[in-house]
Amino acid sequence: MPPVSRVGEYTHLTARDLTPPGEPEVFFEPADTEIGVWVAADLLPPGGGGTVLDLGSGSGAAAAAMARAGAARVHGVDSGRQTLRWAERHHASPDGRVTFALGDYSVLSPRELLATAPGELPGPIVVTSNPAYVPLPPEAARERPSISGGADGLKWAGAIIGHARALGADLGLTIGSYSTPRRAVALLAEAGYRIATVTLCPLPFGAFTLRHPERVLALEERGEAVLWRSGPDPLAYFVVGLACRRATDTDTDTEQAGSAKELMDLLHTAARSTGTRLESLDAPGGAPPPWPVRVLDLPPAVARHHW
Repeated sequence: MPPVSRVGEYTHLTARDLTPPGEPEVFFEPADTEIGVWVAADLLPPGGGGTVLDLGSGSGAAAAAMARAGAARVHGVDSGRQTLRWAERHHASPDGRVTFALGDYSVLSPRELLATAPGELPGPIVVTSNPAYVPLPPEAARERPSISGGADGLKWAGAIIGHARALGADLGLTIGSYSTPRRAVALLAEAGYRIATVTLCPLPFGAFTLRHPERVLALEERGEAVLWRSGPDPLAYFVVGLACRRATDTDTDTEQAGSAKELMDLLHTAARSTGTRLESLDAPGGAPPPWPVRVLDLPPAVARHHW
């Protein structure tokens, strides 16, 4: 495989962003947030500009960081009232560059989503989302809606991909390596998207997932989930940031169809690593991935809050 780029610290989040909110319904998972900003940055026009439409914008920290990364305009939409209040209080910008609105992107139409923004959103538009992606059984899912991604971890992916396609936008999607990545790539390809870059970040299972691992383990047994068992934690996974471009007429069917296998091969190679730098990605031999790969080897967060 070709050399893999690595980042050893939080680049986009500030010290304030790394402080737990202390609010019962404000999601706090810094690694996921950081990776989502990297994915958005990969899709922004060279030199900055454009609009990021962040679906399920949560605390708003990612949206503010996307503006710092070069987006001319960022608009976040989230269905949580407490989350929205936090985002508006801490991350909305006085000049209107970063805004937030209450809305459920899973039921709104693309036109209705755009209408939640004050004023017109300048193009090109990039749609991003770091949705809940943990595969959980129904009873556990009801306890932790902020992380529940349904039976296969992709409960929200269809709506997100559909909005991006309808808007003619490039798409940044964050999933877990246990969120049926093969199916995720198939959904993207069916909607006319190809992977442009991949960002990986190893992360231990959260406490709640450790108590309710049955769906994840079943997916692993079927070959649809990749877990990291050889690292410093007994059970971990990879946060997977997929920066996706709309496929063009020059992209062959083979290039698009092969992405699912190549992503699974990449994850299985990473899972042979013993350290958080994912050193096995540097091993010689094997077919190189068709896209740049970035590894985030981040310091552990002081806390992780899911509700």
